[in-house]
Amino acid sequence: MFDFFKKATLSSADSHDGVGSSTHFHSTRREGLQPLELANLVLSDTVNRNGIPKGWLQVERLDIDPQLETKEIHLQLVMRRWSDQLLRYSAALQQQFIAGLDHFEPNVDHSHFVVSWRFAQDCAMPSALIPEGVAWYVAATGPA
Repeated sequence: MFDFFKKATLSSADSHDGVGSSTHFHSTRREGLQPLELANLVLSDTVNRNGIPKGWLQVERLDIDPQLETKEIHLQLVMRRWSDQLLRYSAALQQQFIAGLDHFEPNVDHSHFVVSWRFAQDCAMPSALIPEGVAWYVAATGPA
């Protein structure tokens, strides 16, 4: 069912408009979209609906060992520009992204998709180190 994700090659000619990836897939789908193109479309829609500036996020596909027969698909959302707000709402954004995939492909089981986050090296992260003696606070969420 997920055979279209099995072959991927890197291409430097692919666009990097912020909602793109350097991975190009050699398969087509019934809708005429390649799998990563669909992920880009869904991410672009999710970003636009939430007013997040273009170029702050991109999606990439991570290759799992081709020797393994797994149905797991790993998509990585890359934070290209640092934003405390974006980080704060990243879990909600990820849920909306998966819901968008479900909306565009209602007949595909996206439960095999693993979504992870990565920070681009040039995202202007405010601190590369955790300061010594930092106090961590947990918001009360109700009875334990």
